[in-house]
Amino acid sequence: MAFFRKLQPLPATAMAPGRRIMLAKTTQLGDLVISLPMAAALKQHDPRCTVILLTNRRTADIARHCPDVDEVYAAPEDGAELTALLASVRPDIFIQVNPCRRLAQSAYDAALPIRIGSLFRLYNWQRCTHLVPISSPNSGLNKRLLDLQYLRPLGIIVNDATQIPALYHLAPPAGAAATPAGASTAAATLHPAQFAQGRRTVILSPALVTARSHQWPLEFYTELIERIDPREVHWFICGTAEDRACLQPLLQRHAHAENVTDMVGRLSLTEFMAFISQCDGLVAGSTGPLHLAAALGIHTLGLFQSRRSDVQRWRPLGPMASVIHSHVRCRGERRLAHGTSVIPCPCMAAIPPATVAEHVRSWFSMRGQPN
Repeated sequence: MAFFRKLQPLPATAMAPGRRIMLAKTTQLGDLVISLPMAAALKQHDPRCTVILLTNRRTADIARHCPDVDEVYAAPEDGAELTALLASVRPDIFIQVNPCRRLAQSAYDAALPIRIGSLFRLYNWQRCTHLVPISSPNSGLNKRLLDLQYLRPLGIIVNDATQIPALYHLAPPAGAAATPAGASTAAATLHPAQFAQGRRTVILSPALVTARSHQWPLEFYTELIERIDPREVHWFICGTAEDRACLQPLLQRHAHAENVTDMVGRLSLTEFMAFISQCDGLVAGSTGPLHLAAALGIHTLGLFQSRRSDVQRWRPLGPMASVIHSHVRCRGERRLAHGTSVIPCPCMAAIPPATVAEHVRSWFSMRGQPN
């Protein structure tokens, strides 16, 4: 009987106004962005509650620019330090949004009064006070809706993906990017004169090393660039410093192009957020920048593999977000030389650059391929 009580909603006394509620999402950038609607849903349900986000050190700054989040903490790697942090912050309700034994154990050791986690992790059965039967990845639900199911014990129900864009309230840092070139000193010194010619600005984010999803071939990004009139669009090739070696063929091909700027590894995450907000669009695979751009409300195009369940689960949701997915059977991609080279999956190579170029042109009502 005690176990089945863990599947019941919280008692009304536990949901008194003004509770301190911690959302623990300690994985990557895309996962953090996907979980931010939970904070907005909590604020809508109880404007007096304090929303606390426990994340990792790399993504904490993004969370600090979400007005629905009141406090942000970076999770220590050491379990004892994490337990001490949770004991000092002392949330009334702890929600383990990404299943993690270490999070479950530290919340248990800190004796947090209400601990919510997934039913489908055995380690949670003893360590959580409330368990949520999160739907299967094959259910067809977007990951944002899956995460929002963790709020069901609190009486918060969100089942409609069309509600998600209105739950994003990200506010880029004021004054950090007055123009696309103004995100940082490093960005401003690249080719500032190029931004004064009336072109649309579009980010390309291949992320061949840091992303775990299937990626579009690099040579297709080159063809995309060349299919659109250089007088119409200025392209920014973005990625982390770790991506640079893998992106060299693309960067070298366009090193002297007047309408292409290399931004790989040149911006902090906060600067990159401001930079995205000032651009017109972004094209990427299923990466953190894709979800960040969608949440910021700019034109966003995700390029996805052929598995329908992956497309439904991970597609970006935003007022101007869309996807193109392959119809060729997915066979998986191969990585060479310790992950520094990627042989794309045939399903990603089946997405034609012409189709992507047509989609980008549709954002801005452009004409067809230049002569």
